[in-house]
Amino acid sequence: MDTAAEDLTRLSGTGAGERDQGLELALARFGAEPCVVVGHDREARSRSGPFGPAGLREARRGMRIAAELRLPLVTVVDTPGAALSPAAEQGGLAGEIARCLAELTTLPSPTVCLLLGEGAGGGALALFPADRVVAARHGWLSPLPPEGASAILYRTTDRAAEVARRQGVRSRDLLAAGIADRLVEECPDAADEPAAFLGRVGAVLEEELAGLADRDPQARLADRRARYRRLGLR
Repeated sequence: MDTAAEDLTRLSGTGAGERDQGLELALARFGAEPCVVVGHDREARSRSGPFGPAGLREARRGMRIAAELRLPLVTVVDTPGAALSPAAEQGGLAGEIARCLAELTTLPSPTVCLLLGEGAGGGALALFPADRVVAARHGWLSPLPPEGASAILYRTTDRAAEVARRQGVRSRDLLAAGIADRLVEECPDAADEPAAFLGRVGAVLEEELAGLADRDPQARLADRRARYRRLGLR
């Protein structure tokens, strides 16, 4: 985010004493377009473990800030999923996922989701519903990772690739299904050209935010609700 965005100001915590290192919350600007950014922090997660309910409460704080400041919201999805533990469930993880989904679909601010890499489970879906969805070429999204689905269906993970094809988890599948709106190329992989890739991401997000700013707010919100009501009906 430091490379793709300008004027980055990091915020911290839920405002009620909780902080989850697996989630990033910031005020930022992509080109000329200011916004609030809420996203999974994959590097921090590798040190602290999967994010939990506090991370989603922090995300909801970001949504409230965007509404209060009348700024658009950018969510960044890149996670193998939220914490799977008794502590996470006792802390209200399932409820926080539901509340994030409800608040994102009704948020008055313009919203853009960036599917940056791995998007698995409810922790990914919680930050996904947006007016526009931009996916990195190698990004993917699934309510259940293909390995897990393969294990449930066939009692082995060896058929994960087959299951992934049937699930349609790849960015090009998401684009064809109308779940994603736009792809950002990786040449050949973002890890091989991080600065150039993030530069493209920043330019695309600026363009998407500018396009949403020109739309009538009521029409935009109605289109968002209709989009997610018909999802999966094709």
